[in-house]
Amino acid sequence: MFKNPLVRHTFLFGSLVGGVLILAALVFYFKDLSVNYNPNLTLINQFLMISGIFLGVKKYRDEILFGVINYKRAFTAGILIIGFAACYYAMFIYVLTKFFDASIIQEAINFAQKGLVQSGYEQKDVDLIMSIYKHITPGIFAFSMWLSKLFGGVLFSLVVAFFFRQKRNLFNKQSVDKFNESNNQ
Repeated sequence: MFKNPLVRHTFLFGSLVGGVLILAALVFYFKDLSVNYNPNLTLINQFLMISGIFLGVKKYRDEILFGVINYKRAFTAGILIIGFAACYYAMFIYVLTKFFDASIIQEAINFAQKGLVQSGYEQKDVDLIMSIYKHITPGIFAFSMWLSKLFGGVLFSLVVAFFFRQKRNLFNKQSVDKFNESNNQ
């Protein structure tokens, strides 16, 4: 399907991470728990995204690049993995809110309104912002979910890429794996 090994590998891991994110959201949905602003689901999603990026970049480094990866390539791989995963998750949210349960969007609007009121905004300001929120469609909602997952994934990719960056000393044939305590830096 893809000839570029980076895209092929990140598409595979992005698909796996996206599938697991969807599975976690479905478990919460079928238990009648919120899939919008549930702190437990948020923590689970963050753990799954970090794990997916870590394992995907590690496997890409070990199998495709023979154990050596620079920061730019590790960061790019992490972004692509989470980009594909976020696409799948956004498609799931779109189908869920468009065809099965539109109350999820209303729940998000109510949560935002409650947060604005608790933050101390005046009622006229809350009404103005809520008049904009009332026009949220499943497509806009899914796009916002995609964007939030992507931004979170970019931050996680920055950190993961830092730990995977390596420079090979061409005259030393020893392993350069930081996780196996190599001194070849």
